[in-house]
Order: sequence, then C-alpha cells, then structure tokens
Amino acid sequence: MSDSKKFWQSKTFWVNILSAIGIVVQTKTGFVVDPATQAIGLTVINGALRAVTKEPVSW
Repeated sequence: MSDSKKFWQSKTFWVNILSAIGIVVQTKTGFVVDPATQAIGLTVINGALRAVTKEPVSW
C-alpha cells in the first residue's frame, strides 16, 4: 500500500468533518439550510469527490 494516502489527506474526509461541524453549529444557532437539503448536498459533493479520487486511502 505504498501508493495510498493517509485518511487525513483525503478531501472527502475534510468535507465530511466540515459538514459535521456545520450541522452541529446550526443545531445550536438555528438552521440556515434545512437538514434534507444539507443531506442531498453532501451526497452530491461526496459523489463528485469519489468520481475524481485516484488513490486508495489507508488507515
């Protein structure tokens, strides 16, 4: 697995961390974007990132 990258180098990992932080902040302060729209957006972004991913991720 020498040609794999560590999980913290993954764009998908960081997008998911940022979205989780955003959702927690919104639950504390009030929703700017409704949860269903957030879920759809995150699914689309993750799908797009998966489509351009070239390397496997190692843990």
